[in-house]
Amino acid sequence: MGTRQHGSMDRRSFLGVIAAGAALAPLALAGCGSAQQSDSTASTTATATTGDASSADLAGQHLTFVGDDAFAPYRYIEMQSDGTQKVVGLDIAVADEMASRLGFTYNFEPQEFAATLASVQASDTSFTMAMSSNAEREQTYDFTRGYYQPLVGVLTLGGDAITSVDDLAGKSIACTTGTVQNKFVTAVLPDADVHTYDGGDQCLQEVLAGRIDAYLCDGAEGQSMRDANEGLVLGLLSRDETKDYVGVYRIMATKGASFVAAFDQCIGEMLEDGTIDQFIGTYVGPDFEWGGDFSASGSATEGVGSTSAN
Repeated sequence: MGTRQHGSMDRRSFLGVIAAGAALAPLALAGCGSAQQSDSTASTTATATTGDASSADLAGQHLTFVGDDAFAPYRYIEMQSDGTQKVVGLDIAVADEMASRLGFTYNFEPQEFAATLASVQASDTSFTMAMSSNAEREQTYDFTRGYYQPLVGVLTLGGDAITSVDDLAGKSIACTTGTVQNKFVTAVLPDADVHTYDGGDQCLQEVLAGRIDAYLCDGAEGQSMRDANEGLVLGLLSRDETKDYVGVYRIMATKGASFVAAFDQCIGEMLEDGTIDQFIGTYVGPDFEWGGDFSASGSATEGVGSTSAN
């Protein structure tokens, strides 16, 4: 079982990442759709366009976006025609647009999920994305309203798609440590055979090698993995089964970070004007768009200015 081989073994292979990709230097990303630049050349003079006082306070500031760069379709490395590497995805598109509207710049710092939480907590100028809020996290972090509604995916090697919690009974399950999917499965299946790993690519390899039956993952991430690896089957769990454990994806920063209120307001504007649905359609697919109903986006967590959901 451990020697079974497959084409396109993981996300990094699919995305054309060379072995040294993990050492990719942080890249500064400034403005909507702008080219990536080094910190020394990134512009810090973009004009804020939202007109809010808290937005104006961000003009000229430089922040750090911390997160996994092998988390397609949210963040992943894409090889360019000239041989250079570029971090792209839904989260990058949203962050670029916020930078353009609010007038700040940022660099992207790739880290595994487990390290991301500590890095964000330790810095009041860092943020991460594609995070769900819960009571435990809200003791340490602040969150904007949601910008994306995820589905929980189940990746298996062949067989019928797993589309319910009952279908997971008796199977060995892989999860990324500390994710909402990890917390969900241990809550609803406390006796399940759950194995946790630092990153989703490790979980994927265990399934491809036949050592683990199922990888419980973000549904859109699972969609990218399925498309990149022959033989994988993706099932999506109903939101009715997961809604008490898996919330909307939000931007997260350490408790008290001054920029969260401006980020939250900007997310609200981008939901209303259709910008975020445009990005979701491009990077994830039309089935994942909001479609004009933002009721599930909620609001920023308590203590983040006076923001509320649109």
